[in-house]
This record gives sequence, structure tokens and C-alpha cells, in this order.
Amino acid sequence: MLTDGNHKPGSVKMGYYALKFLFCNIYHKEWAAEYLPTPKIAKTLPLVLSKQEVEEVLEAIPNFKHRVIIMFIYSTGTRVSECANIRLTDIDSKRMQVNIQEGKGLKQRKVPLSDILLKVLRNYYSEEKPQPKTFLFEGIKPGYHLSVSAIREICKKARYATTKINKHYTPHTFRHCFATHLLEQGANLLIIQRMMGHADLRNTLKYLHVQQINNKNMQNPLDSLSNLSELCKKKRKK
Repeated sequence: MLTDGNHKPGSVKMGYYALKFLFCNIYHKEWAAEYLPTPKIAKTLPLVLSKQEVEEVLEAIPNFKHRVIIMFIYSTGTRVSECANIRLTDIDSKRMQVNIQEGKGLKQRKVPLSDILLKVLRNYYSEEKPQPKTFLFEGIKPGYHLSVSAIREICKKARYATTKINKHYTPHTFRHCFATHLLEQGANLLIIQRMMGHADLRNTLKYLHVQQINNKNMQNPLDSLSNLSELCKKKRKK
């Protein structure tokens, strides 16, 4: 896996720990880590769309149900699997909360339900035929939720209609947009951590690196140079 060039570092690392589990827990043999070191994985920053780009993507999705799904992820910060597993009973309009029952590691959490999203969901429910019975976003077969691959296909089709957005966005991108845009609006990092369902704050801190900094009251060091007008000219006076 390390030398064939067909596997990403993440896949190699999974294979590494699978082998380690086999030798240590099944064969009960000593694991020689010095002969097989853990492959390093490059730390990448999350892909984030601007609010204008989010609008463009939503406008490019003609199917109302599909558009509502992406709006739901963007408004609640849910993972794709969490969105697919949302039930009708998880929408608490009395307390204006969305109850995420099957989060990562089977952890439950609650996220705020916006007034706009509630209105959109009510429109979707009244217009959807047949109406959902168990899951909020049901597939072709009643009583079964839409598959994760079907939700990913929504963004795949939208990318063909938004060629000006030169970003390979997926449904998970809108989860990143949720956290980043909240941070840019001044939301507390600990609150964002709770809404995202991050067990470790370090997973939330990565959005500090992609947020758009408000520089209205901040002057760039280059702009503060006294002789800037002369420095910007091609020919300078000697």
C-alpha cells in the first residue's frame, strides 16, 4: 500500500491499525513499531463556500426536496448520515430544536432550528407526495430514509450547473460552511463545538484558519508605509 501509489495516506493508516489489531489482539504477538512506522497524514483545511456561493448552489438545484436537504445541512451543521437518519419526530418546533439521535459514535445532540428552516420544512412536508411517514427525507420506498449516496449525488449534479464555482464541494462542505459562517458572525467557539458534535475542541479550532477576517478596522502593514505612493511607481525618482 505504501509503494503502489494507489492508496491515500488515510487508507494506509487504516491498514496499519488493522494489521496491528490482528497481530496484537488476535495472534497475541508483539508489534514491532520501529519496523513499520505509522504513515503521516497531511493536515488539510476544510473547503468552505462563501454565502453568495451557497446561494448559487441552492438556486442551481431544481428539485425542491433536494434543495431542502442541502438547506437542512447548511442550517444545522449535520453530517450526511445524520441528515439521512433524521426522523419527523426529531423536529421539535415547540422548543425550536433539531434532535440528532444518531450522531458520530452514537452521541446525541440538539441544534437550534431556525424559523426559516422550519417554514421550508413545513412547505416541503405539505407538498411532498407521498408525505414522509417515518424519516424526514424518505427514499423511493416509504418508511426508509434516502441513502447517503443519493444525497451526495445532489451536489454532484449541482456542480455541473455551477461551473463558475471552482470548488469540488460535497454535502459535507455545507457542514463546514455552517461552522465557518457562524464563527464569522461572532458565535462562540464552544457553542459551535457543541452544535457540531465535536468531542475534541481541536476539531473545531480548524475553522479559525478558514474564516474570513473582518478587516474593516484593521490596517494592512503595507498600507501604513509613509512613502507608499513612490514605492508603487514603476520608475522611482533618484
